[in-house]
Amino acid sequence: MAQRESRLSRKIQERLRGEGYFCFKVHGSEAMMAGLPDIVVCAEGLFIGLETKNPETRSNVSPRQHYVHEKIKQAKGSVFVVTSPEEAVQVIRDAITQFGRK
Repeated sequence: MAQRESRLSRKIQERLRGEGYFCFKVHGSEAMMAGLPDIVVCAEGLFIGLETKNPETRSNVSPRQHYVHEKIKQAKGSVFVVTSPEEAVQVIRDAITQFGRK
């Protein structure tokens, strides 16, 4: 399952870069904060975290991930669970529209 999510994360990053957004994969380790989104995106000055899940596991966000996602939102960042490159692009466009950057 993790391999499928890794492939999905790579496809999402390729698509986002093709759209002109800056993004990078957060690689977990014992030195890294637990619960961070899989991909960090900077788009039109916005901080956007993307948690990648396969469609059948979309709702499998751990309590720690949920906690960190809420902290990001409290800091006026955005975070979304996405299951495809198309969905990732759409949530970023929606966030840009919502915050009036474009």
